[in-house]
Amino acid sequence: MIQYTFSYTNPHRHFIDIEMRIFEHSSPELIVQLPAWRPGRYELGNFAKNIQYFKVFDAQGLPLKFQKITKDTWKISTANCSEIVIQYNYYANELNAGSTYLDEIQLYVNPINCCLYIPDRMDETCIVNLEVPSSYNVACSLVQDNNKLKAQNFDELVESPWIASNSLQHNKYSVQGINFHIWFQGKCQPDWNRILKDFKAFTSHQINDFKAFPVSEYHFINQILPYKAYHGVEHTSSTVISLGPGSDLMSDKLYESLLGVSSHELYHTWNVKQIRPKELMPYDYSKENYSRMGYLYEGVTTYMGDLYLMRSKVFSEEDFYKTQEENLLKHFHNGGRHNMSVADSSFDTWLDGYVQGVPNRKVSIYTEGALCALMLDVHIMDYSNGNYSLRDLMTKLYEEYAIKRKPLTEEDYIHELIQYGGHDTLEIVESYIYGTKDFRNALDTSLSIVGLKIKESENSDFLASRLGLKGLLKDAVFHVKQVELNSVSDEMCIAVGDEILTINSKPITKKLLKSIIVKKTVMLRVKRRYETIDLELVLTNTSHYPKFSISRMEKRSDRNKMLFDKWLDI
Repeated sequence: MIQYTFSYTNPHRHFIDIEMRIFEHSSPELIVQLPAWRPGRYELGNFAKNIQYFKVFDAQGLPLKFQKITKDTWKISTANCSEIVIQYNYYANELNAGSTYLDEIQLYVNPINCCLYIPDRMDETCIVNLEVPSSYNVACSLVQDNNKLKAQNFDELVESPWIASNSLQHNKYSVQGINFHIWFQGKCQPDWNRILKDFKAFTSHQINDFKAFPVSEYHFINQILPYKAYHGVEHTSSTVISLGPGSDLMSDKLYESLLGVSSHELYHTWNVKQIRPKELMPYDYSKENYSRMGYLYEGVTTYMGDLYLMRSKVFSEEDFYKTQEENLLKHFHNGGRHNMSVADSSFDTWLDGYVQGVPNRKVSIYTEGALCALMLDVHIMDYSNGNYSLRDLMTKLYEEYAIKRKPLTEEDYIHELIQYGGHDTLEIVESYIYGTKDFRNALDTSLSIVGLKIKESENSDFLASRLGLKGLLKDAVFHVKQVELNSVSDEMCIAVGDEILTINSKPITKKLLKSIIVKKTVMLRVKRRYETIDLELVLTNTSHYPKFSISRMEKRSDRNKMLFDKWLDI
């Protein structure tokens, strides 16, 4: 058994005091490690940078010698002691869905950030003691006894984040005898009737398709923030979601975001937490776990999360189209689609997957993965005359791989795709998942099969449409984040990182940008690293960064209508 105790004395300083107590040790040395990354975020986290002090003692409180041997590994000379006590603190001043945070209001812990482990004793029971005020409740999926949490092993521990606070709001619903808990931490006024109705609807549809739910109970743990936020992290029996601003929780836009991320994270309960690529089974917390299958564990999940909101009638048809239009916009506005496939971008998440990085270098396992999932879904329905879909394939993966604890390889997934969609499925796999072929014709074809069309229209944003620039307008200065290749801005040597100070000698405002939309020439004052220069741009009729909309075709065949109805459960 491994025992952890979490305590603190000055929460405004954001340091958590952690004690790890190891029993029944039997060798002269002990190796302990802090995880290098967290599942759900495929990049190194370097969590050890948050440890301020680290001390080791025997059961009588006498110090033991230790040495740090890597950035997150320690070797302890145990002097043949059977019980070892490690005391360290962790700086917890980051608040998102995958972090650890402490203040006067809450103790929020993702154990993957801050719990040491013994590599050859990960299967042992883990006990967590929480020394928190008696008024605090604990939102967590682990078995609880007052303020004591119990995990069957280290994997279950790090899959079980918690919030301890006296300001948690809680409700629950039940589907097929399984309890689903919803927790809100932070200032907000949830409309519980609406939330419970909608959550129950999309939960029921997902469980019905998979024919089973992998765990006996599930927790939606929401960190509601006073500022704009959107982030979710999946776990075996729970998810943590950070969302804001809390004052807008039930507004149309933010509530749609809550539904979208919640459906997405629930789908992960099957896809990646159970249906697991070989490279991630089991997780190796000590180093990168490279996989090219992000198009499956994030792409399919992104697509299915939105699809189930539509199929459960939580989203309207137009709401669902908006989610796909957003994917189209992100895809076609990213020049990286010409240079790196979604499979290779998955491999490189460990390098730069969560930052903008080099211009036009890579794509997103979420966006491009979701668009490929859409293509595959419609293709399977078309091939099977509506008898099967990608949902059926995912159910098979759950039954034949996950339940049998069999890891999934790329070859396995492609084989199953061919079984459901025929050998023509390889065109999608080779050209769009593992290749960089232009998506447009394939997407047009896919949507036309279900009687839909994509309409492309000019962007009303002057800087994007006429100049080929995207970025941030702040305090009347435009900060360039993206430049369309071969646009007039590119030809005039405007680059990422430049700042546009004025247009036609005037500060940049939304009103100004609307007034010059039809101008033939503009004068820009541009600040770059070493100088400020004036540039005259002669504008052309070429338009950049178009908008996209999806709608029904005017003429739809009976087969179009049949497949459409089966797709969206109309």
